[in-house]
Amino acid sequence: MGHGVGILLIALAAGYWVLTLADKERGQLKKVGKALGLIIIGVSLVGTACKIYVLTKGGQPFPGKGLFCPSGRSCPFVEKSGS
Repeated sequence: MGHGVGILLIALAAGYWVLTLADKERGQLKKVGKALGLIIIGVSLVGTACKIYVLTKGGQPFPGKGLFCPSGRSCPFVEKSGS
């Protein structure tokens, strides 16, 4: 899996792991662990969905930047040549 989707899917598994570990704890640690696990899962799911959407719509990765912009549109994060 290219373009960082694999890393996001690994983060999804790690979030699930944190969630299952938090379930065995008590009190405040259980609440914090569950919140952290859900945040990790949510961010990795949204990130995966966004990356797949951009790739299917023809987005091109910029070398060394890790940023995606749909093809045919200007990206504010790309350095202008000759500057």
